[in-house]
Amino acid sequence: MKNKIVAAFLALFAGMFGVHRFYLQRWWQGVMYMALAFITIMITADGEGPAFLIPMVLGLVDALLFFVMPTEDFDEKYNKKRLQQTQGETYYDEAESEADPAALMEKPLRTGKAPQGSKAGKKETKKEDFFKRIGIEQFRSMDFEGAIESFVKALEDNLTSPSVHFNLACCYSMIENTGQALLSLEKAIENGFSDISKIQSHQALTFLRKQPEFESFVANGYRIVKQLPPAEPNLLDTQVNAPSSSNDTKDVLDEVLHLGDLREKGLITEEEFVAQKRKLLS
Repeated sequence: MKNKIVAAFLALFAGMFGVHRFYLQRWWQGVMYMALAFITIMITADGEGPAFLIPMVLGLVDALLFFVMPTEDFDEKYNKKRLQQTQGETYYDEAESEADPAALMEKPLRTGKAPQGSKAGKKETKKEDFFKRIGIEQFRSMDFEGAIESFVKALEDNLTSPSVHFNLACCYSMIENTGQALLSLEKAIENGFSDISKIQSHQALTFLRKQPEFESFVANGYRIVKQLPPAEPNLLDTQVNAPSSSNDTKDVLDEVLHLGDLREKGLITEEEFVAQKRKLLS
Protein backbone atom coordinates (compact mmCIF):
# COMPACT_ATOMS: atom_id res chain seq x y z
CA MET A 1 0.00 0.00 0.00
CA LYS A 2 1.36 3.38 -1.01
CA ASN A 3 1.29 6.12 1.65
CA LYS A 4 0.31 9.60 0.53
CA ILE A 5 2.47 11.30 3.24
CA VAL A 6 5.56 9.42 2.05
CA ALA A 7 4.75 10.37 -1.53
CA ALA A 8 4.28 14.00 -0.52
CA PHE A 9 7.66 14.23 1.23
CA LEU A 10 9.44 12.49 -1.64
CA ALA A 11 7.90 15.02 -4.01
CA LEU A 12 8.89 17.87 -1.69
CA PHE A 13 12.58 16.94 -1.34
CA ALA A 14 13.31 14.97 -4.53
CA GLY A 15 10.38 15.77 -6.75
CA MET A 16 12.45 17.35 -9.51
CA PHE A 17 14.00 13.93 -10.20
CA GLY A 18 10.62 12.15 -10.16
CA VAL A 19 11.44 9.98 -7.13
CA HIS A 20 7.84 10.22 -5.91
CA ARG A 21 6.60 8.95 -9.27
CA PHE A 22 8.89 5.91 -9.06
CA TYR A 23 7.56 5.30 -5.53
CA LEU A 24 4.00 5.31 -6.88
CA GLN A 25 5.05 2.90 -9.66
CA ARG A 26 4.35 5.47 -12.35
CA TRP A 27 7.54 4.55 -14.16
CA TRP A 28 7.17 6.57 -17.35
CA GLN A 29 6.27 9.69 -15.40
CA GLY A 30 9.34 9.17 -13.22
CA VAL A 31 11.56 8.80 -16.28
CA MET A 32 10.12 11.98 -17.80
CA TYR A 33 10.72 13.92 -14.58
CA MET A 34 14.31 12.70 -14.40
CA ALA A 35 14.99 13.50 -18.06
CA LEU A 36 13.53 16.98 -17.62
CA ALA A 37 15.70 17.54 -14.55
CA PHE A 38 18.94 16.65 -16.35
CA ILE A 39 18.02 18.71 -19.43
CA THR A 40 17.22 21.81 -17.38
CA ILE A 41 20.40 21.38 -15.30
CA MET A 42 22.46 21.29 -18.51
CA ILE A 43 20.67 24.41 -19.80
CA THR A 44 21.38 26.19 -16.52
CA ALA A 45 25.05 25.14 -16.65
CA ASP A 46 25.34 26.70 -20.12
CA GLY A 47 24.25 30.02 -18.64
CA GLU A 48 20.86 30.11 -20.35
CA GLY A 49 19.03 30.90 -17.09
CA PRO A 50 17.76 28.95 -14.06
CA ALA A 51 15.84 26.38 -16.09
CA PHE A 52 16.28 23.80 -13.28
CA LEU A 53 13.52 25.66 -11.40
CA ILE A 54 10.91 24.13 -13.73
CA PRO A 55 11.18 20.52 -12.42
CA MET A 56 11.57 21.86 -8.87
CA VAL A 57 8.28 23.74 -9.14
CA LEU A 58 6.59 20.65 -10.59
CA GLY A 59 7.80 18.59 -7.64
CA LEU A 60 6.54 21.21 -5.15
CA VAL A 61 3.13 21.29 -6.84
CA ASP A 62 2.90 17.49 -6.64
CA ALA A 63 3.85 17.61 -2.96
CA LEU A 64 1.15 20.17 -2.23
CA LEU A 65 -1.46 18.12 -4.07
CA PHE A 66 -0.56 14.99 -2.12
CA PHE A 67 -0.77 16.82 1.21
CA VAL A 68 -4.29 18.15 0.54
CA MET A 69 -5.64 15.08 -1.28
CA PRO A 70 -8.17 13.04 0.79
CA THR A 71 -6.84 9.62 1.74
CA GLU A 72 -9.75 7.85 0.05
CA ASP A 73 -9.07 9.65 -3.23
CA PHE A 74 -5.34 8.81 -2.99
CA ASP A 75 -6.13 5.13 -2.37
CA GLU A 76 -8.64 5.08 -5.23
CA LYS A 77 -5.99 6.43 -7.62
CA TYR A 78 -2.79 4.75 -6.45
CA ASN A 79 -3.87 1.75 -4.33
CA LYS A 80 -6.91 0.54 -6.28
CA LYS A 81 -5.47 -2.83 -7.30
CA ARG A 82 -4.19 -3.52 -3.81
CA LEU A 83 -7.55 -2.60 -2.29
CA GLN A 84 -9.35 -4.99 -4.64
CA GLN A 85 -6.99 -7.79 -3.56
CA THR A 86 -7.57 -7.12 0.14
CA GLN A 87 -11.32 -6.46 0.07
CA GLY A 88 -12.11 -10.14 0.28
CA GLU A 89 -9.68 -10.58 3.18
CA THR A 90 -11.47 -7.92 5.26
CA TYR A 91 -14.95 -9.09 4.28
CA TYR A 92 -17.36 -9.55 7.19
CA ASP A 93 -19.04 -12.81 8.08
CA GLU A 94 -20.71 -14.23 11.18
CA ALA A 95 -17.81 -16.66 11.47
CA GLU A 96 -15.85 -13.78 13.06
CA SER A 97 -17.63 -14.54 16.31
CA GLU A 98 -16.87 -18.27 16.19
CA ALA A 99 -13.84 -20.24 17.32
CA ASP A 100 -12.14 -19.99 13.92
CA PRO A 101 -12.94 -16.37 12.91
CA ALA A 102 -11.46 -16.56 9.41
CA ALA A 103 -12.45 -20.10 8.43
CA LEU A 104 -14.85 -19.08 5.64
CA MET A 105 -12.33 -16.68 4.14
CA GLU A 106 -9.27 -18.93 4.20
CA LYS A 107 -10.73 -21.94 2.41
CA PRO A 108 -11.83 -21.14 -1.16
CA LEU A 109 -14.50 -23.47 -2.53
CA ARG A 110 -13.35 -25.39 -5.60
CA THR A 111 -16.63 -27.13 -6.35
CA GLY A 112 -20.28 -26.16 -6.67
CA LYS A 113 -21.37 -29.12 -4.51
CA ALA A 114 -22.25 -28.66 -0.86
CA PRO A 115 -19.37 -29.68 1.43
CA GLN A 116 -19.99 -32.84 3.42
CA GLY A 117 -17.94 -31.88 6.43
CA SER A 118 -15.17 -29.72 7.85
CA LYS A 119 -11.78 -30.66 9.33
CA ALA A 120 -13.39 -30.72 12.76
CA GLY A 121 -15.86 -33.34 11.51
CA LYS A 122 -18.92 -31.06 11.47
CA LYS A 123 -21.40 -31.51 8.65
CA GLU A 124 -22.88 -28.63 6.68
CA THR A 125 -26.58 -28.82 7.56
CA LYS A 126 -27.92 -25.38 6.67
CA LYS A 127 -28.44 -24.01 3.19
CA GLU A 128 -27.62 -20.57 4.56
CA ASP A 129 -24.07 -21.57 5.54
CA PHE A 130 -23.43 -23.24 2.20
CA PHE A 131 -24.53 -20.30 0.07
CA LYS A 132 -22.74 -17.83 2.35
CA ARG A 133 -19.51 -19.69 1.71
CA ILE A 134 -20.09 -19.61 -2.04
CA GLY A 135 -21.02 -15.91 -1.92
CA ILE A 136 -17.88 -14.99 0.00
CA GLU A 137 -15.70 -16.87 -2.46
CA GLN A 138 -17.45 -15.16 -5.39
CA PHE A 139 -16.91 -11.79 -3.71
CA ARG A 140 -13.20 -12.51 -3.32
CA SER A 141 -13.12 -13.37 -7.04
CA MET A 142 -14.76 -9.98 -7.85
CA ASP A 143 -17.90 -11.76 -9.11
CA PHE A 144 -20.24 -9.40 -7.28
CA GLU A 145 -23.37 -10.28 -9.30
CA GLY A 146 -22.85 -13.96 -8.57
CA ALA A 147 -22.21 -13.22 -4.89
CA ILE A 148 -25.52 -11.33 -4.70
CA GLU A 149 -27.37 -14.36 -6.10
CA SER A 150 -25.72 -16.66 -3.54
CA PHE A 151 -26.48 -14.37 -0.60
CA VAL A 152 -30.12 -14.04 -1.72
CA LYS A 153 -30.35 -17.85 -1.72
CA ALA A 154 -28.84 -17.86 1.78
CA LEU A 155 -31.61 -15.53 2.91
CA GLU A 156 -34.19 -18.08 1.74
CA ASP A 157 -33.04 -20.24 4.66
CA ASN A 158 -32.71 -17.38 7.17
CA LEU A 159 -34.35 -14.11 6.20
CA THR A 160 -33.13 -12.31 9.35
CA SER A 161 -29.40 -13.05 9.07
CA PRO A 162 -27.63 -9.71 9.78
CA SER A 163 -24.32 -10.88 8.28
CA VAL A 164 -25.92 -11.90 4.96
CA HIS A 165 -27.72 -8.57 4.70
CA PHE A 166 -24.45 -6.76 5.45
CA ASN A 167 -22.63 -8.83 2.83
CA LEU A 168 -25.34 -7.91 0.31
CA ALA A 169 -24.84 -4.23 1.15
CA CYS A 170 -21.12 -4.62 0.40
CA CYS A 171 -21.85 -6.30 -2.94
CA TYR A 172 -24.36 -3.66 -4.00
CA SER A 173 -21.90 -0.92 -3.02
CA MET A 174 -19.21 -2.54 -5.21
CA ILE A 175 -21.54 -2.44 -8.24
CA GLU A 176 -22.57 1.13 -7.27
CA ASN A 177 -26.24 0.34 -6.59
CA THR A 178 -26.89 2.90 -3.85
CA GLY A 179 -30.57 2.13 -3.25
CA GLN A 180 -30.15 -1.63 -2.77
CA ALA A 181 -27.00 -1.14 -0.68
CA LEU A 182 -28.83 1.16 1.75
CA LEU A 183 -31.82 -1.19 1.89
CA SER A 184 -29.62 -4.20 2.72
CA LEU A 185 -27.69 -2.19 5.30
CA GLU A 186 -30.93 -1.08 6.94
CA LYS A 187 -32.14 -4.70 7.14
CA ALA A 188 -28.80 -5.79 8.61
CA ILE A 189 -29.13 -3.25 11.42
CA GLU A 190 -32.80 -4.07 12.00
CA ASN A 191 -31.85 -7.71 12.47
CA GLY A 192 -29.10 -7.09 15.00
CA PHE A 193 -25.98 -5.92 13.16
CA SER A 194 -24.34 -3.51 15.62
CA ASP A 195 -20.75 -2.99 14.43
CA ILE A 196 -21.20 0.62 13.30
CA SER A 197 -17.43 1.13 13.05
CA LYS A 198 -17.31 -1.51 10.31
CA ILE A 199 -19.94 0.40 8.34
CA GLN A 200 -17.79 3.53 8.58
CA SER A 201 -14.52 1.83 7.66
CA HIS A 202 -15.21 -1.23 5.49
CA GLN A 203 -13.42 -0.93 2.15
CA ALA A 204 -16.33 -2.45 0.21
CA LEU A 205 -18.62 0.36 1.38
CA THR A 206 -16.32 3.17 0.21
CA PHE A 207 -18.57 4.04 -2.74
CA LEU A 208 -21.71 4.05 -0.58
CA ARG A 209 -20.17 6.37 2.03
CA LYS A 210 -19.44 8.95 -0.68
CA GLN A 211 -23.10 9.22 -1.69
CA PRO A 212 -25.27 12.08 -0.33
CA GLU A 213 -28.01 9.54 0.48
CA PHE A 214 -25.66 7.87 2.97
CA GLU A 215 -25.42 11.07 5.05
CA SER A 216 -29.22 11.23 5.30
CA PHE A 217 -29.27 7.51 6.10
CA VAL A 218 -26.87 7.96 9.03
CA ALA A 219 -28.60 11.11 10.27
CA ASN A 220 -31.90 9.19 10.28
CA GLY A 221 -30.52 6.56 12.65
CA TYR A 222 -29.23 4.22 9.92
CA ARG A 223 -32.67 4.04 8.34
CA ILE A 224 -33.69 5.03 4.82
CA VAL A 225 -35.38 8.43 4.70
CA LYS A 226 -38.94 7.84 3.51
CA GLN A 227 -40.38 10.14 0.86
CA LEU A 228 -43.35 12.24 2.02
CA PRO A 229 -46.67 11.53 0.24
CA PRO A 230 -48.02 14.24 -2.09
CA ALA A 231 -49.92 17.01 -0.34
CA GLU A 232 -53.72 16.70 -0.19
CA PRO A 233 -55.80 19.45 -1.81
CA ASN A 234 -56.47 22.37 0.50
CA LEU A 235 -60.15 22.34 1.43
CA LEU A 236 -60.02 26.03 2.27
CA ASP A 237 -58.97 26.80 -1.30
CA THR A 238 -61.92 24.75 -2.57
CA GLN A 239 -64.28 26.65 -0.32
CA VAL A 240 -62.87 29.97 -1.43
CA ASN A 241 -63.43 29.08 -5.07
CA ALA A 242 -66.99 27.82 -4.45
CA PRO A 243 -68.71 31.24 -4.22
CA SER A 244 -67.47 32.13 -7.69
CA SER A 245 -69.75 29.46 -9.22
CA SER A 246 -72.75 30.78 -7.27
CA ASN A 247 -71.91 34.31 -8.42
CA ASP A 248 -71.89 33.13 -12.05
CA THR A 249 -75.34 31.54 -11.61
CA LYS A 250 -76.68 34.76 -10.13
CA ASP A 251 -75.37 36.76 -13.10
CA VAL A 252 -77.11 34.40 -15.56
CA LEU A 253 -80.44 34.74 -13.75
CA ASP A 254 -80.14 38.52 -13.79
CA GLU A 255 -79.56 38.42 -17.54
CA VAL A 256 -82.62 36.22 -18.08
CA LEU A 257 -84.78 38.60 -15.99
CA HIS A 258 -83.42 41.55 -17.96
CA LEU A 259 -84.37 39.81 -21.22
CA GLY A 260 -87.87 39.25 -19.81
CA ASP A 261 -88.24 42.95 -19.10
CA LEU A 262 -87.18 43.78 -22.65
CA ARG A 263 -89.75 41.35 -24.04
CA GLU A 264 -92.49 42.81 -21.85
CA LYS A 265 -91.65 46.29 -23.13
CA GLY A 266 -91.78 45.05 -26.71
CA LEU A 267 -88.14 45.79 -27.40
CA ILE A 268 -87.41 42.17 -28.41
CA THR A 269 -89.63 39.48 -29.90
CA GLU A 270 -90.57 36.19 -28.32
CA GLU A 271 -88.23 34.32 -30.66
CA GLU A 272 -85.31 36.60 -29.75
CA PHE A 273 -86.08 36.14 -26.04
CA VAL A 274 -86.09 32.33 -26.35
CA ALA A 275 -82.86 32.33 -28.41
CA GLN A 276 -80.99 34.59 -25.98
CA LYS A 277 -82.20 32.68 -22.95
CA ARG A 278 -81.08 29.36 -24.46
CA LYS A 279 -77.67 30.88 -25.19
CA LEU A 280 -77.28 32.11 -21.59
CA LEU A 281 -78.34 28.86 -19.99
CA SER A 282 -76.02 26.79 -22.19
